Amino acid sequence: MTPPALTRIYSGASIRYTTGKPLTPEQAHEKVRATLARAAESPRAQWSWGILHADDLIGLTSLRRRTPTTGTTSYIPRDDSWGNDYAAQAAHQVVAVAFTTAGLNRLEAMHHPDNPAFGRVPA
Repeated sequence: MTPPALTRIYSGASIRYTTGKPLTPEQAHEKVRATLARAAESPRAQWSWGILHADDLIGLTSLRRRTPTTGTTSYIPRDDSWGNDYAAQAAHQVVAVAFTTAGLNRLEAMHHPDNPAFGRVPA
């Protein structure tokens, strides 16, 4: 993950239903640092992955443990990658990790109410 790729994801229409503010280079560096730190935690409470297409980082997805048996998932695709099922493909992989590697038995996801298309991503 590189900060320029993250700032590109966290900008434009992709952030309309999140913070509404683009990610600064400093915030991108902090996001990378925090992600690496969480990956080293034991027990692990969060997993994060890049969504790649043709060696291009086009989004991020994550899985968070909320209780010992329940997790939540989220994703943010770059706006120029919308409509190509990349988020659906990533969601399938997150579901597999949630119920195997993470040992969860319940997974929750939600979307902004003004963005119904993101609520139709099948898992």
